[in-house]
Amino acid sequence: MQQCLAIVLGPLLIAQHNVLQVSGETFGPVTVEVGGSLADGSSASSEVPYWSEAVCYRPVTNLRPGDALKFTYGGHDVWRMASEDHLENCDFSDAVRLAGVGESPFEYVLTETDAQRSAEEEGVHFSCSVGAHCSSGQRLTVTVDSPLAVEGIEDRESLVGGLPRSEFVVGVSADDCVNFQSGGQVESDAFREANAALSRCTDPVLGDDGRMHVSCLSGPATMSPGGVINSWRTMHYPYPTDRRVVVGERTWEFVSGNLVEGTLEGVEPVPVNQLYVHHLSGRVVLGQGTEGVRRSEPDAPFPIPYGALTGDEGDKMIFHIIDLRGVDEWLECVECRCRDPDDGTYLNVGSADETGGVSCCTNCTSTLDPLENVDYQMRYNVSYSEVPEESPITVVQMLTTDISPAVGKSIEYDVPSFEYLPADQRKDGFIQRLERTGKFRDMFQKEFFGDAYDGPDTVRLLRCVAHMHIAAIGMWLQDAETGEMLCNGVGTHGDDPEEDKGFLTAIHVDSYEPDEKVFDADREVTLVAEYNATEVHTGVMGMYFIFVSSDEQVRSSDASLEVPMCKDEVCDVSLLPAPMAADALMAPACSDLLADSPACKFGGVCLCEDFVSDPASTGCGGVFSSQMGDIEVNSMCALHCDACPKTCKDELPDSPVCSFGSLCSCEEFVSHPDSTGCGGVFSSDWGDVEVNSMCAAHCDACPDTVGADVIQEEILENLEEDLSSMCKYATADCERMLTNLYTCSKGYKKRIGVLDANVDAVVKKHGDRLALKHSKLGSPTLWRNAEASTDVAPCIGVAVEEDDEIVDVPAFFAQEGSSNLNTGVLFMGILVAVAVVGFAVLTVQKIRREREAQIDETTKNVAIDETTLSGTGHEASFSINSPNGSDSSV
Repeated sequence: MQQCLAIVLGPLLIAQHNVLQVSGETFGPVTVEVGGSLADGSSASSEVPYWSEAVCYRPVTNLRPGDALKFTYGGHDVWRMASEDHLENCDFSDAVRLAGVGESPFEYVLTETDAQRSAEEEGVHFSCSVGAHCSSGQRLTVTVDSPLAVEGIEDRESLVGGLPRSEFVVGVSADDCVNFQSGGQVESDAFREANAALSRCTDPVLGDDGRMHVSCLSGPATMSPGGVINSWRTMHYPYPTDRRVVVGERTWEFVSGNLVEGTLEGVEPVPVNQLYVHHLSGRVVLGQGTEGVRRSEPDAPFPIPYGALTGDEGDKMIFHIIDLRGVDEWLECVECRCRDPDDGTYLNVGSADETGGVSCCTNCTSTLDPLENVDYQMRYNVSYSEVPEESPITVVQMLTTDISPAVGKSIEYDVPSFEYLPADQRKDGFIQRLERTGKFRDMFQKEFFGDAYDGPDTVRLLRCVAHMHIAAIGMWLQDAETGEMLCNGVGTHGDDPEEDKGFLTAIHVDSYEPDEKVFDADREVTLVAEYNATEVHTGVMGMYFIFVSSDEQVRSSDASLEVPMCKDEVCDVSLLPAPMAADALMAPACSDLLADSPACKFGGVCLCEDFVSDPASTGCGGVFSSQMGDIEVNSMCALHCDACPKTCKDELPDSPVCSFGSLCSCEEFVSHPDSTGCGGVFSSDWGDVEVNSMCAAHCDACPDTVGADVIQEEILENLEEDLSSMCKYATADCERMLTNLYTCSKGYKKRIGVLDANVDAVVKKHGDRLALKHSKLGSPTLWRNAEASTDVAPCIGVAVEEDDEIVDVPAFFAQEGSSNLNTGVLFMGILVAVAVVGFAVLTVQKIRREREAQIDETTKNVAIDETTLSGTGHEASFSINSPNGSDSSV
């Protein structure tokens, strides 16, 4: 072991305090964005969740301990599965919950233990427990190898497959997905592009209502009788791409037929008992299910000055549709009931133990010829108007809630037949009634199960839209104390045997005038959902989409989707990020997260005192067991459990000692026979390593100050947050901020204010890139075909040369307690010092030679007083603070 570590520790001992930076450059761990690369190698666009259902993920290879997987997602979670078999069967028993809904982004750092798991279980396996996302493709396998020797990035790049990356495809069949995961090529890339090209829209036409009207068709979804599709589709974007507009009325339906060439004519609406819409997801139109077909109420315009604005919705929709032609057991089919694996018949779901849902949504049995394919297309009609010049639009915000946590589920749940219902769920008339009660702000989440509630403190309710399935009676949102009805979502079922008999065809939509329903976000409300339980129903949903007034107002001058920044000649320091003091980074805020977590919002356990002492909890330092799996108690109640994170981290897992020496645990490192423990050294043939330098947090030896790299990372993060907040719309403040950032990064003739060295370093390195990035607003899909340009014109009245130089000498100030000398200034100082020393040496040598020559010629005894020379100022010393606090002189 000692000899193996000697190979790793050799370069470490040459410069202990620089090893992590050096290792980051040479050996550094790799962070892999899960679902970050389409199969053709291009990056995923941000409007598509990287970790999502209905996606096929290729296994990630060439990973090492110390590498990290980054999961970015919306209404999902992240679990590490117990084995490959558990993953294949979507069996979450013995799985470990890593991150929950609303905890995105999440990074999982791989360890040597994962390398052992990988060898034993043919990989480390991850999935999502929400609904049936696991069975619909949200599964990932990675292989983690322990390298036998030191290897640099260039060595890893030369491996078969190169550096690890996470590739995925969408819109493929189960068989194609298996082929893709095995390394084969699929037609999804070409299919996706070709299908998107077949989506088309008419030119906008001005209607009698003063709005522009557009009619569109999606690309075809080719289906056989009994077929099921659950995949992403790229739609033709029906709105202007250079500016935001106000959404008017939107409707949609599925059609089929023979299109007349060059037109959208020749197709006819498809009855819902032929093509069942399980659900649509996306925002090109408001995603719903069959209850939204050909209905305008769920997606009608809001009363002015309120409105939904375009630009952020992207151009993708998930189609989950089922072709019912020739299907006798249509209810079992549309409810995705599970089948017997031996004979393919539907399982007996007369008890509460059996289930169904998207996980079992495979092709249904049909009596028709499977070759009788039909091309279905979604027809979507939209209207829009310009943001008025005379007054701003108050932006409408969507919030979402879900009834399924009332039975310990998420998104999907089952309705057992009445005799199997618990007593508290029974209602006369063979009805299942579920209820959830809590504060409005705790019950609802941003957009479609995104982040925690970020709406206004005073809620101005404008619309309620519910989504339910067959056998739904209705959903309601009401005041928990008075019973006042806020949302009344009564369902309607069809009765036409030729079209829709037995299907849910509508749910009542409540739309309110701006001052009709106004209340405090802390108001206690009760969410109610009722289903007919005369027979079992599987995989049902009960969600409410609530539309409220936000605090944002957008004027016509702010509606552009590109910020017209320019290059100025003045850099205003006040518009740059504020300097970060080192001591501000040493004590990160620690709080209990339970109140903002799904455990509170969906489970009703919101106090850490109750959470820790609950019978399902093993207490602080232990786990809380639920139907959704185990949750670490300390992760929810860090402050309550006195388990706040350290002010620094152990560097050992990210160092070559771990990556290439396989010693990744500080506990093992500290107790190793070659270690004298915390505060001591680790001895090897190459010398000693300070234990605390590798395991500062473990040894409770966090430094009093942090380095410039940490400070600059924090400044960069703050800058990104400031830009995202300031530049959501093309306001004058955004334009001024981007112009200044670009100018400060590219060179200027005058600076206002004193510039901090760390802020300067961040701006010089990242400023121009971030300014260009945030000048393009809205969904990245709007810029998909735009030519990348880095040319920024000078501001009006400013004659900026191409290679402007800074003409004044920058004045920097350093934060007390931090090592943040500007690297450029430091480097120039060292060069000047070295030049002065060199000049002094050459001068002394020249004088000596001249004196010696004079002595030889004149035989005079001349003594040279060298101490005089040393005090003339020709010799200089330059002292800097090394990272360990000692002084070094050059």
